[in-house]
Amino acid sequence: MTRKKHLRRIAILCLYFLRHMAYYRAGWSSSETLIVRSQFWVAANGNFLDICVLEWCKLFGDKRGKHYWEKGISDPIGFKAGLLDQLEMTEDEFGGYIDEMKTYRDKYIAHLDLNEKFDIPILEISKESILHLYKYLLDREDDGGYFPDAPRDATQFFENALQEGRMVYKNAVEK
Repeated sequence: MTRKKHLRRIAILCLYFLRHMAYYRAGWSSSETLIVRSQFWVAANGNFLDICVLEWCKLFGDKRGKHYWEKGISDPIGFKAGLLDQLEMTEDEFGGYIDEMKTYRDKYIAHLDLNEKFDIPILEISKESILHLYKYLLDREDDGGYFPDAPRDATQFFENALQEGRMVYKNAVEK
């Protein structure tokens, strides 16, 4: 795979994560209850969460994976230092977060182990790490015009998807 294709795929995964996280969050009211509780919407909302975790783990949780961030970044040491600074985390704390995300992926999404209870990961850390990675790609790795059609502002991309999701949920409630 060419460098251009590889970086574009990493960026695409970042955007997939952000879109699915926005749709997941759109389904929850301010009182932290699902807006629509029919089985279709419960399943759809859960699937949005699961895709977030899967896409994030492709980028940050699987060092042997094709799209692991370090395989696309030309300055992995600088990127990681900036990421940890952005997240206000130590390397060990971020490693613990990666383990949480992978545990949810492995124990709940991939295998549905016998655990009676599962902990949904806090997505704000994953969102911030994705926003950092996406911005880094566009600002520091785009030495060949690799992202001409990519949204320039990932936060605005997230907000647009969130508004779209809220409209869909609102329409579902009104019907």
